[in-house]
Amino acid sequence: MEKPLTARKRQALEMRSRIQNVALDLFDRDGFENVAVEQIAQAAGCSVGNIYHYFKSKDELIIQVTSNVDAQYQLLEQSYLADNASSARSKLLDFVGKSLDISSKDPALYRSFIHGLKYPEQAILQDNESRVYFRVLRELIAACQQEGSIAPHHDPSELVADLVVMHRGMLFEWRIDEQSFDPVTRGCRMAQALLDGWKQPEEGFPRNKQNTPAHRCARGYFYAADGSITS
Repeated sequence: MEKPLTARKRQALEMRSRIQNVALDLFDRDGFENVAVEQIAQAAGCSVGNIYHYFKSKDELIIQVTSNVDAQYQLLEQSYLADNASSARSKLLDFVGKSLDISSKDPALYRSFIHGLKYPEQAILQDNESRVYFRVLRELIAACQQEGSIAPHHDPSELVADLVVMHRGMLFEWRIDEQSFDPVTRGCRMAQALLDGWKQPEEGFPRNKQNTPAHRCARGYFYAADGSITS
């Protein structure tokens, strides 16, 4: 059983969170490049030294948001590696649901996502070796192809991109209507439909960029229960 947090540790976590939230507010309002560390300190009610105690730079204020959530993804990754009983498909669907749940419960993560749209040069939203989220998707998709729940001719990088687009779309819709929109349930249902499609051979479709699963869905094509394509 984990030990309860001490008052000092709790205060440190609260201060760290406050600094991040204040910084995100200022970045949204004034632009990342226009905000000085001194402004963040004043708005957060702490010293500049206190900020540098938690974060090495302004960039790390953003990067640490994704790093914190990546730690949660890493725990999921370890649990999947230790689980020899569940199918790769069930693990992938579980990860889709849990990653959406993590994202929707962390306001700072969503705001860093919006920040990443404004400042693409910081590569917050890009697939890279340091992001556990993308790595877990690649690993689980490869395992699905190995067990046969995803057809082997699919390009794993395209399937990762499709799931990432779905994940981000779910979060946008959830932010529009948080009261009635359930991103986890809706996202898992869509992921199941994608996986059903990816299991089928793509005979009859030319292998080009206009016939990825995402493009077919955008054009109104869906897989029927017998594996045929319907519109």
